[in-house]
Amino acid sequence: MSLRTQAGQLISFFFRSIFWSITIVLALYTLLAYWLLYTLSIEHWLAGMLMISIPVVWLMNLIVGIVWAFTRPWRTWLPVVVVLLGVVLFGRRTFSWHSAEPASASSVTLFSYNVQSFFVNNQVDRTRLIPEVKAAVDYVVGYDAPIKCFQEFTNAKPIPAYNVYQRMQDAGYKYSVVLNPGELDKDYGNPAMAIFSKYPIIHSDREAFGTNNGILWANIKIGNDTIRVINVHLHSMGIRVGKVLKQQEMTGVKHETHGVLSALRMGFIERQWQVRHVERHIRESEFPVLVAGDFNDTPYSVVYERMRRTLASSFEDAGHGFGFSYNRLPGYIRIDNQFHDPRLPALNLQTINTVRYSDHYPLAGTYALGAGK
Repeated sequence: MSLRTQAGQLISFFFRSIFWSITIVLALYTLLAYWLLYTLSIEHWLAGMLMISIPVVWLMNLIVGIVWAFTRPWRTWLPVVVVLLGVVLFGRRTFSWHSAEPASASSVTLFSYNVQSFFVNNQVDRTRLIPEVKAAVDYVVGYDAPIKCFQEFTNAKPIPAYNVYQRMQDAGYKYSVVLNPGELDKDYGNPAMAIFSKYPIIHSDREAFGTNNGILWANIKIGNDTIRVINVHLHSMGIRVGKVLKQQEMTGVKHETHGVLSALRMGFIERQWQVRHVERHIRESEFPVLVAGDFNDTPYSVVYERMRRTLASSFEDAGHGFGFSYNRLPGYIRIDNQFHDPRLPALNLQTINTVRYSDHYPLAGTYALGAGK
């Protein structure tokens, strides 16, 4: 064997050893993230960062497995086993394959949508009729559901097409509760969150987390049944990938990346105490509960795991596909959800990803009434 051949074999062995070490470290990292999410034994924001990275490390394990399949096939067992374990543990929250059950006279549909202020982001836009804005308002008013929950809800009285609160009332939604009721008296108000119902609201309350985020709940009488609907908008994730990608200089990339990481850290901290307030409103209800809204957290998070331990996930029980709900970069995430009481079985949960008015997609969940009697 020539010296050149020996040197080539040595170099090949060296790089294979390095890559195998990377494979082991990646597997251990993935297993740690699994343990943190499965047990929720640590809810520190650093643990949260590890948890939400699970889909990314799945992809990395698959890539590593493919590389080994072409070099040392027997070493594919480690990344493959790690990914399969993740599918067993967390597959239901990732992908849902249920077929929709038909609605009936004894069911109710709950529509929830972060409407992103109907694109009305400045004073000028509020004072002139814009076709795209009118189309968005027409859609949310006209969607056929007796109960609707909105986040980032705004209202403008001077232009009738933008007077969403009045239009909802005219459409038959006589009962409502908003986060900032004083804003309804203004020409250009920011109620922030709203629940509208065609059925009587017999009691309601609100809890604000600042100006735009918070919790609304309403006890709604539907025939002989009474349910509690909770509308949730938790602290923003702070992910602005588009701003990072638009930077031309490395200093700009570093600055925006640092901003994203800081926002993520603050978001983890804020949402972890906010979700406990949601849990309290669920526990205090004497009626079956439906929860809907923008949770600003992925299915691999403390918030989602705590919610699914309190109520059943409508996506897991009646969703279709991946249910991605964010209509901006990074795109392939689900941060809007509905959760249901076992006494209100989920018949169908649709993520309406053909509706692109907002940076979120709307959700429509259908639930059976009277199942717990």
